[in-house]
Amino acid sequence: MTRRNNDHRTWDELSRPEQRTGLALLAAVGLVAVIGVWFLIGGDGADAETGAAAPPTIDLEAELADWYQSTSAVRTDVARAATDVRTHIGANDGISLRPACEVLDRAARDAAEIPAAPLESAARTWSDGAAAYAGAARACGNLFDGTPVPPPTLLTRTTSALDTADGLWARLASDLGEPALVVPPA
Repeated sequence: MTRRNNDHRTWDELSRPEQRTGLALLAAVGLVAVIGVWFLIGGDGADAETGAAAPPTIDLEAELADWYQSTSAVRTDVARAATDVRTHIGANDGISLRPACEVLDRAARDAAEIPAAPLESAARTWSDGAAAYAGAARACGNLFDGTPVPPPTLLTRTTSALDTADGLWARLASDLGEPALVVPPA
């Protein structure tokens, strides 16, 4: 047996019995390591979780229903204001239309400040609807602030924005399985 510098040999230089002994030694060390880890961690994973609280579950449908219910007062205010604006436009009642536009503007701002829905698509539909109501209030308000646009055009913009907003919120209610809010004219 010839020895190299520092008494080290490569795997190929070992005899077959020495290679088997080396493999058996590595297997024993590996087995001891696995058993040590098993005892250290606590054995069966189910035992480690005994007594632990169950992870919380998220019921998105319930959260959405709760969120939608929390918007009830704002939805009612917006629907009433939109109905009033439509009523005064239909009656060609410019004197009553101006305060109705202001009420719609306030209601649309309140709707825009509602905390976001727990589902992004619902939150987007809500905010798009609120923005459309705000656009209707803006177009309606332009009738009285000297905006150089013909009144029939502004009235068309107002009703078009109201229709868009109503459609968005009706779709949101339908998607959530909730009834759409419709306020009859006062």
